[in-house]
Amino acid sequence: MSDESPFRSVSMTNQFVLLGVAELDRKGETPVQTHELRQYCKQQLSDVDTEVVGTLTEADVIRSLYRLEDEGLVDEAQSVATSPTGKGRQSYTLAVTVEDVYEGVADELADELVDEPDD
Repeated sequence: MSDESPFRSVSMTNQFVLLGVAELDRKGETPVQTHELRQYCKQQLSDVDTEVVGTLTEADVIRSLYRLEDEGLVDEAQSVATSPTGKGRQSYTLAVTVEDVYEGVADELADELVDEPDD
C-alpha cells in the first residue's frame, strides 16, 4: 500500500465521520442516514479534542460523506425512507471493512472513539 492511503488523504473531520459510520456498522445500524449519523457523531464529540475536529454541522457530515464516497471508503445505499418533503433520504454504508477503518484513521481519533466490541 502506498504512503498516501485514502484514510490519510481526508481531513480529521472526514475521518471522524468515517469512524462514526464504522461504529454504527459494527453495531448493525447501517445503512445510516445523514441526520442519524450527525446525531451519533455529535454524541461522540465530547470524547474528542475539539481542536482536532471542531464543531460538526449537518452540512459538514454531508460534505464528509461525499468526500468519503469519492475516496471509496463509503457507499451510498438505496434508501426507502423519505424526508418530510417527500424526497428520498441518502443512506450510507462502509465500502471497506471496519478493521480497515480502525487501522487507517488517525491514531488520536481511533484511540478516543473506538469502543471495544462486546464479547
